Amino acid sequence: MKRIFDLLVVLFAFIVLSPIFIITILIIIIFDGFPVFYIQKRVGLNGKIFNLYKFRSMKKDADKLGFTTFKDDDRIFFGGYFLRKYKIDELAQLLNVFKGEMSIVGPRPTVLEDYNKMTIHQRLRNKITPGLTGLSQISGNTFLKWPERIKLDLEYIEKQSFVYDLQIIFKTFIMVFSDKIDSETNDEGEW
Repeated sequence: MKRIFDLLVVLFAFIVLSPIFIITILIIIIFDGFPVFYIQKRVGLNGKIFNLYKFRSMKKDADKLGFTTFKDDDRIFFGGYFLRKYKIDELAQLLNVFKGEMSIVGPRPTVLEDYNKMTIHQRLRNKITPGLTGLSQISGNTFLKWPERIKLDLEYIEKQSFVYDLQIIFKTFIMVFSDKIDSETNDEGEW
């Protein structure tokens, strides 16, 4: 049922959000050229590595200058600030949901470096398909340290239900449209 729901949401989103996708692609090309997508290796279900898609919001080769983003990061090109602020860059992950590598709701997929720091118990968060949004995203997201996020991810797995997913999606929309969702990393470090 969760997979069917994911596919219905993705198909609906592709239709409704297609103008936003076109504008996003134009913003990226106009302000920083090609490529349109930023592709990063992430750890997904059962520790499987997959390519996560994002609409590119940082200058080309920005990751060579470091991975941690922060407020007023000069690696973000002009139009990229808007894409990051309203999480439009993350909408490219609907492709990952379509491919079955991600779900609409679930623990966020991590980079291998963070996955390798997790204990065996913490890695239980990877026993379900990662999501576009989740309990930790509506509870503080990157302002939380990894152990706190992982605890929330494990709590989500225990309480997971269709109604709970709808509540998380609703709260995500409220946070994005009320400008209360964060886009920067905790200055003190994530671990």
